[in-house]
Amino acid sequence: MLIRHTIPVCAFLVLLTACQSSIPRLSVQGELAGHQINTTVDSDIARYYLERYLPGKNTDPEMHRRIDEFHARLQGGEINRDTIAHIADSTSLDLATLMLASHLSGQESNVRMQASFAEELDGILGPQQRLSLDSMRYGAYVILFAPGWLYRSDPRTGADFGQQRNILDRMGIRTVLIETEESGAVERNAVIIAEEIMRRRDREEKLILVSTSKSGAEAALALGTYLTPEQTAHVRAWVNVGGVIQGTQLADGVMRWPQRWGLRLYFWWKGWDIAGLASMTTDVRRASYEIVRIPDDILVVNYMAVPLSGDISGGVRGRYQQLRPYGPNDGLTLLADEMIPGSVTVLELGLDHFFRDPDIEWKTVALFRAVVKSLVSNQVSN
Repeated sequence: MLIRHTIPVCAFLVLLTACQSSIPRLSVQGELAGHQINTTVDSDIARYYLERYLPGKNTDPEMHRRIDEFHARLQGGEINRDTIAHIADSTSLDLATLMLASHLSGQESNVRMQASFAEELDGILGPQQRLSLDSMRYGAYVILFAPGWLYRSDPRTGADFGQQRNILDRMGIRTVLIETEESGAVERNAVIIAEEIMRRRDREEKLILVSTSKSGAEAALALGTYLTPEQTAHVRAWVNVGGVIQGTQLADGVMRWPQRWGLRLYFWWKGWDIAGLASMTTDVRRASYEIVRIPDDILVVNYMAVPLSGDISGGVRGRYQQLRPYGPNDGLTLLADEMIPGSVTVLELGLDHFFRDPDIEWKTVALFRAVVKSLVSNQVSN
């Protein structure tokens, strides 16, 4: 249900020029949302927040006061890109990232889902290795995977969910790869996803839709605009893995003159449709997102990579730096733009947009179990 990485790195390296500015590297250790953090951050205040503020050690009253003011701002209204960007602009990007993660990890619904996910993962990776799935509980579900950008051109990227589908298939869980156009526009692929959901309407199946990166925007459009609540009644959950829901400023940059002309030539040479990238600009996606309304009876789970500046690998660093002026990001999109209102969020601190993790396939099973457990619990309570 998770993805190792979603965009061929070589493609974006050709399209983008990496920013060369350096980021301060201050060593830091601490704990947040159950994650042990041992990396570097970009400022003293970010280090203070993790090592002093969160454990309740007020060793710098002025710094403590500033952080208190930012926390009050977060708790006083809706979390959005402007609120988080203000913290980043006023102090540092890593502080804003840590505060966003702390705020999300403290929300009750997120606490429950994060704990359930951790419990399932511990069972899988622990000495007893509870890998079997109860067919009575899990067998009723079909997982529809909406693949990421260019998933056919380079299967090594994992954008086709090949590893995840293989594991779940071996465990007896029915999976379906939705055959979207790998470089097609968001709107076109949203139609394909909607049609697949409609085809399964009369099969008495319980559907879990999984999307990643660009297909997050496609899934949002299919569920929240193209289909009515009656037409999605058999969709029980949507798992949004690192979804580029509201576009990315990286697409904005390469679609401007003169970059777009070289880009068109490159896409023509590769046999790709430039419409896919053009549909991921922030102007296009944010305007479209304004009318998206996900039905209330669909459980939406965001699986979000939350990297600090010291966690960014070399292949992602240039894009991460290009996005720094806009706020906390995962190396491809802003973190605040990944979240769906009314959803629950599972955080993966220390990873970037490409989810490089040796245990990522097993986290697929753990997240699937946690989602089904939540669905069953909600059904019983209702």
